[in-house]
Amino acid sequence: MKKIFEIMECILDKILSAMGFISVALMVLLSLFISTQVFCRYFLSMHIPGLFDLAIYSLILFTFLSAPYALREGQHICVDLFFNHLSDSAKAGLKISTYAIALFYVIVLGWVSWKWAWNSFSSGAMTISEVPIPKGLLISSISLGSLLLFLQLLRMMVSVSIQSAPLFKVKNFCTGPSKNPSLFIAIFMAVLILGFLFTVYGNAIGGICFIALLVLLCGMPVFLALGFVGSVGMILLIGESTLKQLPFLAYKSVESFPLTCLPLFIIAGIIMERGKIVDDVFLFFRYFAGNFISAPLISTILVGGFFCAISGSSVATTSLIAAVSLPILISNGYKRSISSGVVAGSTIGTVIPPSIGYVLYGVITEESIGQLFIAGMIPAVMIFGFYCLYILIRSKINAASLFEKGQVPEQIDWKDMPEVNKLAILMRASCGLLAPVFVLGGIYMGIFTPTEAAAIMVIYAIVITILIMKSVTWPQLFEIILTGTKISSMILIIIVGARIFGALTSQMGIAADLVDFVKTSQISPVKTLLVISGMLVILGMFLDAASIMVITLPVVYPVIMAAGFNSVWFGVFFIIVLEIGLLTPPVGLNLFIIKGLSNFDMGTIIRGTVPFILIMVLSLYILTLFPELATWLPSLMVQ
Repeated sequence: MKKIFEIMECILDKILSAMGFISVALMVLLSLFISTQVFCRYFLSMHIPGLFDLAIYSLILFTFLSAPYALREGQHICVDLFFNHLSDSAKAGLKISTYAIALFYVIVLGWVSWKWAWNSFSSGAMTISEVPIPKGLLISSISLGSLLLFLQLLRMMVSVSIQSAPLFKVKNFCTGPSKNPSLFIAIFMAVLILGFLFTVYGNAIGGICFIALLVLLCGMPVFLALGFVGSVGMILLIGESTLKQLPFLAYKSVESFPLTCLPLFIIAGIIMERGKIVDDVFLFFRYFAGNFISAPLISTILVGGFFCAISGSSVATTSLIAAVSLPILISNGYKRSISSGVVAGSTIGTVIPPSIGYVLYGVITEESIGQLFIAGMIPAVMIFGFYCLYILIRSKINAASLFEKGQVPEQIDWKDMPEVNKLAILMRASCGLLAPVFVLGGIYMGIFTPTEAAAIMVIYAIVITILIMKSVTWPQLFEIILTGTKISSMILIIIVGARIFGALTSQMGIAADLVDFVKTSQISPVKTLLVISGMLVILGMFLDAASIMVITLPVVYPVIMAAGFNSVWFGVFFIIVLEIGLLTPPVGLNLFIIKGLSNFDMGTIIRGTVPFILIMVLSLYILTLFPELATWLPSLMVQ
């Protein structure tokens, strides 16, 4: 039996590896389709019909075919705050339970989508676009992806069962029930059934929230948890007939041209990071900042802001800056607390445009992504300006408070460098510094859309790192794009699950009820904003920004619009609040990343981060008093 399982594992591994290769190919094609269209428009004065449609098709295929590969690679996000503190037997029991109920979701999605694809093939349905293709071909990618997800989940469930087989022995249950995973499987299933009963016979909204919280805290991947709760909720509250909506919702959630820029920005950022551009920029800022006592701290803030602009991801930026900057700051004698705080504060990735946060907000709310990018510029400069001002004032008032034992950091200045090295550093750093300026400038002047900017940024990153700097080789480029596909797959498939979950909340009328409540209860707009902000900060302690956005925006956005706030302004406000949640103790996600990379005491990290959180809160207050800080530049954009 074990031999058969190993053979099946080997076959599945080869299939999933092929899906990884196909995912890379689809990302390359997506980038080529968009960048080719831009090149032809500006240099050949011609339009090639259907290239943008092909980009959307590539995104749809990529989303569903890459999901099982990313699951095998352990890329999908789980809420492990509670799960990680459990015993081995509890972890085994909950893993088996969550994998088992996740099978229900992927089976239903795969079966219903196959029926839809078969009907589309039978009727000869074609996509409505400049390049029509059989619609069943795209829909069948949902079925294939679901089948592979089913096989990978089954494999994971069997693997956990085999590894924990000794724990299932009857003698363990007799001597100590808590040592047997069967107990935790029984408890989980009993609690889940109670949640179903409460949903049907008690409070529907409370029951759905309880089930969602249960499966998330028990370690179920976020995308599966959202899809499972959404599909089960439809059955319990509306009827089995609504399951026919699942593949349609999944398909429509990623049939979006603006969404194609999300994986491209991610890939461009990873290429520039692996190409050591960030190291060159850090060195440049270090010399540019001069030789005053807080120069390394200021340099960390500036380089953090730079990489935020090219990666658009808080998690990625925190990981990189912590790895690059913390050793330098500690070696210069800075306290662990201030070093951690500077890294945490400077890596608020989704605040600085272009970022995936603004992309998701624009896609979900149908707001202009270009305007959101431009709207975030002044608030981002304000926040980072306050960061630098705080460091300068603190170093002026009490410089000794920055250092462990009062050591003075190594004095480095431009005059200490040979001329050839100065020029080399300036040239190498300028390649990276031009990227965000080029992208945002092109969007602001109406030269290209955010999606086109993302494709151009990928080409730019490849040319700089491979052809000019030669810091990345062509074989390495494949691995870089593969890494980008895993991250992109994780976010896109969460969007699919959230769309299904959002359809349930929409049919339950939660958003409409909240809007009516705000209108009839005479709650002031500011109080509404404070309540939503508090909820987002709490969620930010447990989930990543992308998950929070796709879960909450369909509900809170109508409420905010009913309260009379500007949509673009709220987009910037929303992003900043999410970043505060990622830094908020005791369980802010970015704090754990810093701890994992530095092994600092969590109390030390939190102590250093608090001033930067307060600065962000101050910035939110100023942004609320002067909304023009976010709305002025977009009003001047070339349409």
